[in-house]
Amino acid sequence: MTHEMNCPVCGTGLSMAHLLVNADDRAAVVRLLALSTPLGAAVGRYISLFTPPKTSLTLRKQVRIVLQLLPDLERRAITHRGRDWSVPLKVWEAGIDQMLAARDAGKLDLPMKGHAYLYTILMSLADKTEAVAETQHEAQRRTSAATFQVRGQTLPMGQALDQVFGDVDPTLARLDAEAGKAAPVPDSARALLQNLKQGKKA
Repeated sequence: MTHEMNCPVCGTGLSMAHLLVNADDRAAVVRLLALSTPLGAAVGRYISLFTPPKTSLTLRKQVRIVLQLLPDLERRAITHRGRDWSVPLKVWEAGIDQMLAARDAGKLDLPMKGHAYLYTILMSLADKTEAVAETQHEAQRRTSAATFQVRGQTLPMGQALDQVFGDVDPTLARLDAEAGKAAPVPDSARALLQNLKQGKKA
């Protein structure tokens, strides 16, 4: 007797023979699971978007969909609209979740016929990630590019602060410098202060 089970994601009937006999199917599943368990589950949910109404996808069709995605999943990148985009696994998972949300909102024309919609979402997410990274890099570049003249030397900001203040807190150093620029206390005032101090001690 052949023991059959159902996929918890798409409901397809699977038998141990299906999973173990075909080497290509087995290899595809192993490659998918090697990426990450959460992503493997996400891809399973994505495959369900290709299922026609009132029917189920054959195991062969499911494996074919997985094999279409695996090269890009493994290299963490896609090629879309004439250029490559870096797409970490977390971005893949976010893109699939966005598609599932669109399905739940009735905004997808199902069943899906290809991966263009997913890749457009991934491109958009990757573009936003790139923009944030570029902003951070530019801020760091501006900070590192700032230079100051210290004792005739042009130094980056960090080194200049070290040269001027050493281990002294910059705020305290500034206050000391301002105190040094203040007008000197007259001798009569110093004497008065000294007498007051001595009076307190007495």
